[in-house]
Amino acid sequence: MDDVASAGRRIASGRRRHHCIVHSYSDRLTGGYDVRMSGGSVAERMTVDELARRAGLPSSTIRLYQTKGLLPRPRREGRVGIYDDGHLARLRLIGQLRQRGFSLAGIKHLIETWQAGQTLDDLLGLDTEGIVVAAGSPPARLPLEQLTARFAGQRLTPDILQRTVRLGLVTVDDGSVTCDAEFLEFGAQLAALGVDLDEILDEWEALLASTASSARRFVGVFERHVWRPFVEAGMPADQVDMVTDALRRLAPVAQAVTAVALRIALQDAAAAFVAEQARRFDPEGALPPALHQGAARPNARPSS
Repeated sequence: MDDVASAGRRIASGRRRHHCIVHSYSDRLTGGYDVRMSGGSVAERMTVDELARRAGLPSSTIRLYQTKGLLPRPRREGRVGIYDDGHLARLRLIGQLRQRGFSLAGIKHLIETWQAGQTLDDLLGLDTEGIVVAAGSPPARLPLEQLTARFAGQRLTPDILQRTVRLGLVTVDDGSVTCDAEFLEFGAQLAALGVDLDEILDEWEALLASTASSARRFVGVFERHVWRPFVEAGMPADQVDMVTDALRRLAPVAQAVTAVALRIALQDAAAAFVAEQARRFDPEGALPPALHQGAARPNARPSS
C-alpha cells in the first residue's frame, strides 16, 4: 500500500465537491464573464465599428446599450472612442441573457447587482452549500487498507485513488480516507458482484453526466417561472423570501421526480432484457409467453 499512501499524500489537498442543483447559479447566467469590468490590462483596442463586427451587432445597438447603462462608455483618445475586451465580454453576456428571455431592464438589474460585488447568494441571503437534498449517512473515515477491503480486496492503485478524489468521492489525509458513505455502500455491493473499480467509477461518471442534464432542466424551470419574473419586477425585497423558498424546495422535488423516473426506466429496461433473453434461448416460443413479454410494469407499452 506504499504507492497508494504516497498518492494519498500528493492529493491530500483535494477538496470534496458538493453536487447541488442550484450551486453557482450566477456563473450559469454570466457564462463565466467578469461583468464588473474592473479595468485591468487591456488585451485589445477596438473602435465602435470593430467592436460591433466582433460582437455581431449594429453599432446603433452598442450605443443603445450605453444609453441604457448596460455598457460602459469607451475610453476617449482624442475624438475616437476606444473599447476593449471587457466591452466585448459584456456584449456577449447581454446577448446570452437576451436569448434566455430577459428584458434589457432585467439585465440592467442583474449587472448592477454584480457590479456592486454581490452574488446571487448575497442578494437572496442564501448559503448555496446548504441548498441540497438532505444527506444520508455522514462521511466514513477509515484507513486506506480498510477501504481496499471494502471493495472485495481489489487493488486500490494510485490512479484509481486519484480518480475518486477528482470525482469528489474521497479525500485523503495522512494515510486515512474520508469517503462518501453512500458511495462506499453501493460501491462495495457492486464490487461483491465482481464489478471492478474502474468500471464502477465509469458508471458513476456516466450517471453524473445524465443527472447533470436533468439538473439543468430543473434549474431552467426555476429560471423561467421564478427567477426571471423576479428580475423583471426589479428584484423587490418583499419577494426575496418567496424566491429563496422556491430555491430551497427545488432540490428535494427534483430528487423525488428523478427517483420515480429512474424506477420506471429500470422496470422497463429489466423487462426488455428478460424478453430479449427469452427470444435468444427460446426462438421457437416453447417457454411461457410471459417470459417473452418480460415482467412489464402495469400500463407499460409492449416492447417492439
